[in-house]
Amino acid sequence: MVAQFLKQILNTNALPRPLVIKTPEQQHAGLIVFVGRLMAICFSFTVMAFIYGILFVDQPTEQAPTDAQLIDLLSTLLVFLTGTLSGLVASNGLKSKSNPPSE
Repeated sequence: MVAQFLKQILNTNALPRPLVIKTPEQQHAGLIVFVGRLMAICFSFTVMAFIYGILFVDQPTEQAPTDAQLIDLLSTLLVFLTGTLSGLVASNGLKSKSNPPSE
């Protein structure tokens, strides 16, 4: 029974997949999607870490100077990621439009 199952799996995957060649526009779109997703994941992770730190970590009455600098750095990073993500979404279709054919 297991041998038949393995034989069936090997037979279905035996055919090679056709090679797909992407156009430069498709490669550019894929790159924008990849960068956007990566930045969105970083943004989400940072926001969740801030929320976790505020809600579930006991804070002392006085904040240490290194903690204040770290929070300031993460805040700056979060603002940068927000601006970059919004710029990426806003200008996605503007730069890659093809020129109209000349006569």
